[in-house]
Amino acid sequence: MQEELRSKSRPNFAHTFVGTLGLRLDKAEGRRARATAWLGMVTVYYLVDLTIIHSPGTATGASGAMLREVSVWYALTVWMVYYGGIIVVLGTPAKRWLTDRFGEDRAYLAYETVLGVVFLNQGFSQAVLMYAFGSSFPAAIPVWLTWSVGTVLILVGTTFKLWSAHLAGLDTFYCRDMFLDRRIDRSDESDESGLVASGPYRFFRNPMYGIGTVHAYGFALWCRSVEGLAVAALFQCSIYLFYTVAERPFVNRVYAPCARSAA
Repeated sequence: MQEELRSKSRPNFAHTFVGTLGLRLDKAEGRRARATAWLGMVTVYYLVDLTIIHSPGTATGASGAMLREVSVWYALTVWMVYYGGIIVVLGTPAKRWLTDRFGEDRAYLAYETVLGVVFLNQGFSQAVLMYAFGSSFPAAIPVWLTWSVGTVLILVGTTFKLWSAHLAGLDTFYCRDMFLDRRIDRSDESDESGLVASGPYRFFRNPMYGIGTVHAYGFALWCRSVEGLAVAALFQCSIYLFYTVAERPFVNRVYAPCARSAA
């Protein structure tokens, strides 16, 4: 979430890094179970990548065609589950039904765990598609150029994403305030409205949605994948759709009145 409120208990950078990848180690509750499930998923992906995706001959012939088809369906499924899911849960009364039925703590823990799984698969799905559709750039575009520009985008995007998430806090990154439908604890680095006003938030309204996502384009350039650039653009545009449909109305309703009253 971008117009963000940072919680008082800001995680260290290591916790922020793994948190943006879908694993929250800054919270004691359910830490072992979450870590086990997360590491299990990473292991499965690594084994599939090693034995199938990058095995000799997979990228050519019938195997290559099947890999490309599977990668498209994988990316589209993750895209629909992620953006459709967060819009439905956070932008409708669904969240109120979940908290009323299961209690705030249990409902949010379940939501947070599922969201972490989707975060991880978002990265996996784009990586698989970029590899499956790799080397689709025109030969006239030199490799050194795509690698150089890609490296810059990866470094800039990753830096801004981690910097923004660290300042905002992982509770905000996982939309805890939107799920509970109320403002969460403000910090010394927030302004009167409770929104983060330091670091990249001094200059950009949505640093994670804008600059913080350009690393995906960098990986697509590394793979020289036109289709990879397209799916990176699809995911980035979709997060702005979520912002417009669900997040901005919430921020205007919950945080803006606080800013006006403090003025």
